[in-house]
Amino acid sequence: MKTLSFKTLTLEVDKQYAVLKFNRPDFRNAYTDEMGLELLDALHELASPAVRSVVLTGAGNDFSIGFDPLVMKEHLGEAPMLFRKATGYLHQIIAELRRLPKPVIGAINGPAAGTGFSFALACDFILASETASFSSSYINVGLSPDGGLSYFLTRLVGPQKCAELVMTGKTISARKALELGIISGVVPPDKLMEEAQSLAVYFANGPTLALGRAKRLIDTALSHSLEEQLEEERQSIIEISTSNDFKEGLNAYVNKKGKPNFGGR
Repeated sequence: MKTLSFKTLTLEVDKQYAVLKFNRPDFRNAYTDEMGLELLDALHELASPAVRSVVLTGAGNDFSIGFDPLVMKEHLGEAPMLFRKATGYLHQIIAELRRLPKPVIGAINGPAAGTGFSFALACDFILASETASFSSSYINVGLSPDGGLSYFLTRLVGPQKCAELVMTGKTISARKALELGIISGVVPPDKLMEEAQSLAVYFANGPTLALGRAKRLIDTALSHSLEEQLEEERQSIIEISTSNDFKEGLNAYVNKKGKPNFGGR
C-alpha cells in the first residue's frame, strides 16, 4: 500500500484503488484553501491510470461540515476576496473530480454540510453511514450554494425539491437522502468502509475505459438534445471498441469463459 501524507488529507493507494480522506477531524473536516491546494495535488495522483477507482471519505465522526466557519469569521471584512479565492480552488477541484474517468465512491461517515454536501454530490456513487446527514446549510449563515451543489442536487431531485432543501437549509438523514434518490445506499457505521472498498475493488476490476465513457455520457445526458446524445454515444462506442477490454469481454462472453479479466486498457 502506498500512503501519501498531507496536512489536511490522507491518500492511500491499495493496488488499483485509492482512498482519499479529509483529515481535519478536530475541525470536523472543514474545508480551507490549504485543503483545496492539497486536494489538487491529490487529484493529480488519482489521475494515474494505475488508479482505477476512488473512495472519498472523512476522518473521525464527520464527512465535512463545509467551509471553515472560523476562517469566514476571521476574514469577514474581506469576504468577497475570501470567496473569490476559495471558490476558485473549490470549483476547479469539483470539476476535476467529475472529470476523473473512473468511478468515485463517496463513503459518507457523518454530517455532510454546505461544501461537504457538494463534495458528496460530486461522487458517482454515495454510500452513507446510518449516522450520516446532509444539509445545504449555506442559507443558515446567509449565503448561497457553491461547489456545484445547485447543479448536482437539481439533477437528482428536481428544481422544487432542490429549492426546498437549499432555501430552508434543513438537515436530512441518510435514510431520507436514500428515499429522495440522492444517495445509493445506507449501511451500519462499522460496515461503511468495508462496503465502499468492496465497491471500489469491483470497479477496479472492471473495464475502466468503458466506465469512464459511461460516466461522461451520463454527465452530458441532461444538457444534450437526443440527437447530440446519440452522436456522443456513437463516437464513444466506436472509440472504445478498439480497447483490449472489449476484446477480452467479448471473447469471454462468446467462448463462455466466465468473468472477463479486464485490464483497464
